[in-house]
Amino acid sequence: MAGFVASGPLLPPSALPDSPPSPEPSASTALPRLWAVLPALLLAALAMAVALDGSNQQIFLALNAAASGWLPPTAWSAITLGGSAIGTIALLAPTLKTQPRWLASAFLAAPLAILFSNGAKRYFDVMRPAGVLQAESFTLIGQKLYVHSFPSGHATTAFLAAAVIILAWPKAATRWWAAPAICAAAALVALSRIAVGAHWPLDVLTGAAGGWLAGVLGTWLSGRVRFWQKPGGVRSMAAIALATSLALLFVDLGYPLARLYQIGLAAWGIGGAAAALMNNPERGP
Repeated sequence: MAGFVASGPLLPPSALPDSPPSPEPSASTALPRLWAVLPALLLAALAMAVALDGSNQQIFLALNAAASGWLPPTAWSAITLGGSAIGTIALLAPTLKTQPRWLASAFLAAPLAILFSNGAKRYFDVMRPAGVLQAESFTLIGQKLYVHSFPSGHATTAFLAAAVIILAWPKAATRWWAAPAICAAAALVALSRIAVGAHWPLDVLTGAAGGWLAGVLGTWLSGRVRFWQKPGGVRSMAAIALATSLALLFVDLGYPLARLYQIGLAAWGIGGAAAALMNNPERGP
């Protein structure tokens, strides 16, 4: 019986081809480690310092009083709306056409941020300034809230957004120029929670640190789950952004002084989401 004839020399086991490697993130989606870690460490260190020093209430009173002289109540009301979840989505909606990874990272970070913020609020159940201080001792703007102070959800959301924008910034060479302005905007939103009398400094710093870490996770995931590079993924995000922006027209966020700004923010988000839905070119893998 005739045997089989080899078509070529046998290869030793060491020369056999390996199985295809797992896809690695490209340079454009790699996570900048310094920016991923340093801001969260700084915020956590500040929160720890305030907690150990016992100056939480003292710092709140000083910042709350100073903030009333820096900006009028209408401005603080408008700024604080930017830290709401639907306000942040509306703000980022116009970036879907050019930087869809930002909103994708924010959506991927949202579950951890919600678990962190809402879980800690209910576990620690800290009273807000309005539930502790005399009404005449500080400035209160907007809705009076009493419970679930720690941590600040608005600060969590603001620094989540700052993290995903900075970490997913399209050009590493210009990240260092853009990052200070982005962090300053997030810090202003966080400060507004003290200015309107809704949160203690410890709430704000802890929320900011947690939001940044959630943003790091969301950006890391977006480098591996790249639905944002496909037209269907962008359209899905645009539909969500459109729905949440429309909701801004009807939802009462507790700041009547900023009602006109809220309507403008809704229009901003609706326009950005609609533009992404109508003009979504095919994106490469």
